[in-house]
Amino acid sequence: MIQRLLLITLGCFWLFMTWQLWRVEYAGQKLGAAVEISTVWDKVRRAPDDSHLQIVHAPSGRLLGSLDWEPKLLSKTTSKVEGQITEIDGYELAIDSGVYLLGADQGQVQFDLELVLSAASKWQTVRIDFRKLDEQSNLDLHLGALASATNQVLNLGLELHNYTNQIQMPLEEMRDPRKFSKALLALRGTGKLTTITTMFAINKLLDEANLGAELNFNFELPRQAHLDRLPGVRSDIRVYRVDFEPFKGWPASVYIHPTGEILLVRLPQGYELRNTHYYGIARRRNQ
Repeated sequence: MIQRLLLITLGCFWLFMTWQLWRVEYAGQKLGAAVEISTVWDKVRRAPDDSHLQIVHAPSGRLLGSLDWEPKLLSKTTSKVEGQITEIDGYELAIDSGVYLLGADQGQVQFDLELVLSAASKWQTVRIDFRKLDEQSNLDLHLGALASATNQVLNLGLELHNYTNQIQMPLEEMRDPRKFSKALLALRGTGKLTTITTMFAINKLLDEANLGAELNFNFELPRQAHLDRLPGVRSDIRVYRVDFEPFKGWPASVYIHPTGEILLVRLPQGYELRNTHYYGIARRRNQ
C-alpha cells in the first residue's frame, strides 16, 4: 500500500513539474511567436544531452549516414561541492563519429569537427578530420585541418596511400581564392610546371565567375527563432525553429528542443538530419 502511494506521489510530482516547465516555456505564447535567438543559442551550447542524428534523403527514405552532435560546457570548478560550476571557461561544440555512406562498392566518408568557444562565444580553435575509406575500410584519403585564433594560422595535413604532406598558411590568405588554391596545390605536392598550368586555369575560372575579389566569411546569422511543432512525429512536441540560409538561395531549418537538444535539421533538396530518439532508427536499403 505504501509503495503504491509513493509511486502515485512521484507520478503526480513529475506531472506537476512537466506542467510547470511547459508553462514557463510557452505560457502566453502561440505557435509562430518570435523568440530571441540568444535564448535558443544559450540552450544549444548548454544542452545536457548529446544528439544522435541520422542523415536521410526524405523523398526516397534512403539512409545516407549519421553523426553525434556533442555540446560541452567548459568550466573552472573551485567549489568543494561535486558537479557545481563556479565559473564558465568556454564551450565546445563537436560533431563526432560522422559517417557518410557512398554508393555501392565505394566505401564511406568519416568526419569529425570540434569548435571551441570562449565564455563570450568567440571562436578559439577549429579542428576538422576527413577520411575516405574504401569498401574494405582501408584508408584512401585523410585530410586534417586545425586553426587557432591565437596565431591566426591554418594547419593542413594530407595523407594518401603513399604520400604525406603538411603545410601552414595564414588565415588571412584564405580570403584570397588564388592564394588558397595555390596552398592546396602545394599540399598535394604538385610539381612547379603543373602548379603554374593549374593556377592559370584556376585564375581564368575565377575571373569568369567574378570570384577574384577577397572572399567574405562573415555570414549573416539568424536574428530570431520561432515557436513551432516538431514535424513528422505523432506527438505534439513544441520546439524552437531557426531558419537560415547557409548559402544564398539554399534555405534550411533547425528544430531544437527546449533543453537545447537538436531534433531535426532540414536542408535543401530533401536532405534531413533526424534525431533517432524522436524519429526512430532508419536502416540502409540495398542500392
